[in-house]
Amino acid sequence: MKNTIELTIAGTDFKFNVTPTAHGDYIDAVSRGTVSAASHNFVMRTIDDSQKEQLKKLLEDSPGASLQIAGELRAEYSPTLAITVKK
Repeated sequence: MKNTIELTIAGTDFKFNVTPTAHGDYIDAVSRGTVSAASHNFVMRTIDDSQKEQLKKLLEDSPGASLQIAGELRAEYSPTLAITVKK
């Protein structure tokens, strides 16, 4: 299953192709404490190939942007579920 998510970042539309594997790898890396590197890798692995260089430039010019983008992708790909415990 691949989920295409489109985000408008600094006035430009970017398409990300998020897969269960890419999402799982991101969550695993974050749980090991490598949030910054995990976020960068997640957005670069999922960006549409035709926009990779454009996103790379944006990330170079905007420190911390990968954290924000990864957060938006994760929230869209895996929305919060309402879960309650029955007693």
